[in-house]
Amino acid sequence: MRKLFGAIVLMFMSWAVIAENTPDVTVKTVADEVLAEVLKNKVLVEKDGKFMAELVDRLMLPIVDQEYMAKRALGKHWKSISPAQRNDFIMGFKRLLIKTYSGAFKAYNGQKVTYGKTRFDKTGTKAIVSSEIEQPGSTPIDLQYTLHKTDGGKWLVYDARVAGLGLVKTYRSQFSEQIQRDGIDKTIAELKAIEL
Repeated sequence: MRKLFGAIVLMFMSWAVIAENTPDVTVKTVADEVLAEVLKNKVLVEKDGKFMAELVDRLMLPIVDQEYMAKRALGKHWKSISPAQRNDFIMGFKRLLIKTYSGAFKAYNGQKVTYGKTRFDKTGTKAIVSSEIEQPGSTPIDLQYTLHKTDGGKWLVYDARVAGLGLVKTYRSQFSEQIQRDGIDKTIAELKAIEL
């Protein structure tokens, strides 16, 4: 009964995010939920990599525009590949995102997270949600999520910057080098083989 009640509460929280539909509420609600789960299940997080991967897949990825992020990460190569290769790249890129976010969240040990003022572009369809993660005895880690508003009115993350370093730009540079060296098919195969 308690589990059913918890599931209903989570469902209402998700509906509240959709009803609120602002970039900061979208990011904060999901991040807070993931971080709470990490703390609650710290032993499991440390012992079972699949637990963290499933948590990220279930809670974090629904607010990430995986296709748009993959397209931006692939850069100029996106136009030169077939629809099937694009689909395979997106699937592999999803695995990379899960691994990346899992590693970041796994390192969380209850540090305080604060959110700054959300900045919007002139059109009001893009936004940057800023946050800081306190580090005892060190400078806080600056984390910014960049979101865009879809045609359906939903805010989705399409990039993240950690301490000024952009995730998409970093991936684009890595993929460009790898495609030059190995070709697109091998690059896709390696992405799809990422262990979670």
